Amino acid sequence: MADFVIGVRPIDHPPEPLVESSPGLILGGFLILAAVLLLAAFSWAARGRSEDGRPDAFGKMIKVHEVADKYQTSWSPGGFWPSKEAHGKSAENGGGSILFMIVWRFLIAWLAMSGVFLVLAGAIPAIEVFREQAHVRAAGCVALSCVLCAVWPVLFRVGSHVPPQEAKTGAQQVLAYKRRATDGAFVAPTVDKSKGVWLWISCVVLAIAWALAFAAAAQLQAWTLPGPQFGTLILLAPGYGLFTGWLLYATFLNLGVAMSFDSYPEGTRAMPVGGNAEYIHRGSIWPVVAALIALGGAVAVPDPGQPLPMAVALALFTPRYRTNVCAVLICLGGVAFATWRMLTLRDWEF
Repeated sequence: MADFVIGVRPIDHPPEPLVESSPGLILGGFLILAAVLLLAAFSWAARGRSEDGRPDAFGKMIKVHEVADKYQTSWSPGGFWPSKEAHGKSAENGGGSILFMIVWRFLIAWLAMSGVFLVLAGAIPAIEVFREQAHVRAAGCVALSCVLCAVWPVLFRVGSHVPPQEAKTGAQQVLAYKRRATDGAFVAPTVDKSKGVWLWISCVVLAIAWALAFAAAAQLQAWTLPGPQFGTLILLAPGYGLFTGWLLYATFLNLGVAMSFDSYPEGTRAMPVGGNAEYIHRGSIWPVVAALIALGGAVAVPDPGQPLPMAVALALFTPRYRTNVCAVLICLGGVAFATWRMLTLRDWEF
């Protein structure tokens, strides 16, 4: 798709078939816009309890980050450049990571601009549209992926409840449950058994959303579109790639939460300060697996944007476990190889 820019003439001998207008592209743009609006609406509606203590639109009090923080893994993002001890402590304090808010707001805004661009590109005859059918299929995949992301926070929180506010430490939890007993006897904390099932269901939903986003990037291969594709290069190519890469990382975050719940239903504990506790707080191989998937996908498409979200999150917002560092290096290698493949495939002659 070539944008109409003053001083840039249309391609005299286009290397691929093109159309000057496309109702399908307009429809695809509106599908993305509708899905992004739905994603933004569900993100607000599933925000958890309000400041005055009232439940959200789905009747839930607990927030998404409170569920994830209770089962934090070595590859979960926390504060900026955290130590191993501070990483777990921030999760126990319920602070969450600012990275999630930044990334999702960025992606929602970027995909919305991409939807507007598709509508304009399909409606304005001066913009030459290459790979029309691939554009339409990719837009449909991205829209459906956004819909799955919208329902994810609803599914992820099923079976999770806000813990007693007075129960901060282990001893305080014991006292809290004793006070809740009608006869003064100790009542052991209970865990909703359905919670684990819904954590795995939400993980599958995210995995499908990632597969759809990857299918969109693979079908369009926006980085290799011919001619002066300024709009596509600025919006669609990085937008689809970053969205795909973030969903892959998010899927493995959800996977970590589900596995941690199966092993430690009452929640994981932070690494204590001092002492030699690293033998029970070791890095995991899962970030390396996720990085290898990101590398393979980025090189195959090619799409250098896919490994970037995971590389940034692991490098700046997780502790320096060896496996995390190895995963970052793999992601950076994926960016380099995908960039090399893209440069060899793309025709830079305008």
